[in-house]
Amino acid sequence: MFWKQFEDDKYCSKCGASRYHERKGRDGQMTQTNVAVKILRYLPFIKRIQRLYMTEETATQMKWHKTGKRCHDEHGHEMMGHPSDGKAWKNFDAKHEAFASEARNVRIAIATDGFNPYGMSTTSYSCWHVFVIPLNLPPGVLMQRNTIFLSLVIPGPEYPGKNLSVYMQPLIDDLNHSWHHGTLTYDRASKTNFLMRVWYQYSMHDMPGYALFCGWCTSGKWPCPVCRLQLEFFWLSAGGKYVAFDKNRPFLKRGHRFRRDKKNFMKGVVVNEEKAIPMFDGVAVKAELLALKRTEIPGPQFEGYGKTHNWTHEAAITKLEYYKDLELPHNIDVMHTEKNVGESLFHTICNIPGKSKDNVKARVDVEKLCDRKKQHMQPPDRNRRNWFKPHAIFCLDSDQKKESFRWLKYVVMFPDGYCSNMSKGVNLATGKVTGLKSHDYHIWIERLMPVMVRGYLPDHVWRVLAELSHFFRTLCAKQVSPELIERLQELVPELLCKLETIFPPGFFTPMAHLIVHLANEVLLGGPVQFRWQFCIEREFKYIRMKCGNKSKIEACIAEATLIGEIEDVTTKYYADDVPTLHNPITRYNVDELEEDPKIALFQSPGGKSGAGKEYILKPEEKEGIMFYVLMNMKHELIGFMR
Repeated sequence: MFWKQFEDDKYCSKCGASRYHERKGRDGQMTQTNVAVKILRYLPFIKRIQRLYMTEETATQMKWHKTGKRCHDEHGHEMMGHPSDGKAWKNFDAKHEAFASEARNVRIAIATDGFNPYGMSTTSYSCWHVFVIPLNLPPGVLMQRNTIFLSLVIPGPEYPGKNLSVYMQPLIDDLNHSWHHGTLTYDRASKTNFLMRVWYQYSMHDMPGYALFCGWCTSGKWPCPVCRLQLEFFWLSAGGKYVAFDKNRPFLKRGHRFRRDKKNFMKGVVVNEEKAIPMFDGVAVKAELLALKRTEIPGPQFEGYGKTHNWTHEAAITKLEYYKDLELPHNIDVMHTEKNVGESLFHTICNIPGKSKDNVKARVDVEKLCDRKKQHMQPPDRNRRNWFKPHAIFCLDSDQKKESFRWLKYVVMFPDGYCSNMSKGVNLATGKVTGLKSHDYHIWIERLMPVMVRGYLPDHVWRVLAELSHFFRTLCAKQVSPELIERLQELVPELLCKLETIFPPGFFTPMAHLIVHLANEVLLGGPVQFRWQFCIEREFKYIRMKCGNKSKIEACIAEATLIGEIEDVTTKYYADDVPTLHNPITRYNVDELEEDPKIALFQSPGGKSGAGKEYILKPEEKEGIMFYVLMNMKHELIGFMR
């Protein structure tokens, strides 16, 4: 990067690359133009966080992490509803009491992800963004659009790769400066000045972003960035991929029946090894990075890559002085984990051709690794000419599949705004469901899956799937009980082992393995809604909508972001009847009632949606309405009944 001491350079001091585009002159010599090859747009976040203290309302909210009221369960135990309730936050405060004593000091989360600003149906283009999110705010304000600050617009169209750490240098420099020196800030709520310090708490990203942000490659035989070398995946010869099948039995309690199971896991293997689920250790990461030796030849940056370690580069965030004190510097994204696991389950249970994990290659691996004769491929005989794949107990047959899809298309309904309309993607003719997004799989695995397959699959299979559904539903609650999460942390190895006894080895990809770490990350970082990617994915939607100049997409994004923040600040002072981001127009058709109805059934605030038309109720509809009124409005109808 051409900045600081290299600000006036025209060629890179390391590789000699030109700063500007070059063209050949009449004399045949290459000359530089005034057009830069790439422009990194950095929007400093410190002053934007200072702006939060310029209004009394947000200045008061910035201290909520210390002064806010917490919810309690029926036993009087405090629930976790904010990142400050996690162990990582509290333990960091205990190590740095001088900084933590000032409630107005700011902890931030950094979110990274890439998207195609032109849409998925157009040319390939990868534009990466880095967002900064202040974590001091209350839960209801924390992930709102006006508190998510776009800080870096990394130019495309190429994938940034290891250069992400280079692009992040301005942000890292601001974090280091704020940690050591602070910034003088005026607090409107207390009418005083204070020295505001800002430090990094954790990051949010999908698995490709995780690999770039932390420097550990999330593919190969050590794809888990938390376990790293402590858990080695093995290669499926037929499936052609690395899996974590039969890697959870060492985490079970001593004497557990699965430890002696030689049939459903690896054939003839008994596990006596005992170890705890690996956890992130910042000190160990720093030691591993210091021990690496750089290569001088093109290719991997460090010696032994892929053989003794999976470090691709030294990430910029690891150079922070306090990185070793962070117990959860990077989050496993629950949104993508749930989406990948839910997608694999849906396609496997419904036996979708081309997408099911229970294919012919998976059956070959089952025969080679496990002693499950009912799932082995059957050779040709006198009754059939080709190899035969027996029906699996975890798959629906054709009639059950059709009935389940009809249920999804015609029966399942949700409240307005709860999720998308899944019925639009159900194709009964082809037997496929298309167009499901991450949130759809979130709803399916937590709410629909146990109902959809019950009665079709064997009871012991359904119970395991219901247990997995309950696991995700408990993790994704807005308020979580630490005692309950600790219990889930103890049970998750057994849950994964139960899944391993049912599904083929090819099902247990690196994304499925990440389930084992999710409960512990909730204990460290708090509720998942402040650590997953839903809010960032939604932000990309608004960014794409604001971009008018597609030929200069990065510049347009930066300018639109600045204009949007100016609008956000100025409209805070508008009258309440003026529609703004702080006072949006309701999406419902609200109308004032001409009369005050005495019965609650007719006290709906909704207005007319169109012209009225005559409709004759069927007898069963009349009976349903009468039954609803009598069952739900007994006290109001007593006077009329008399």
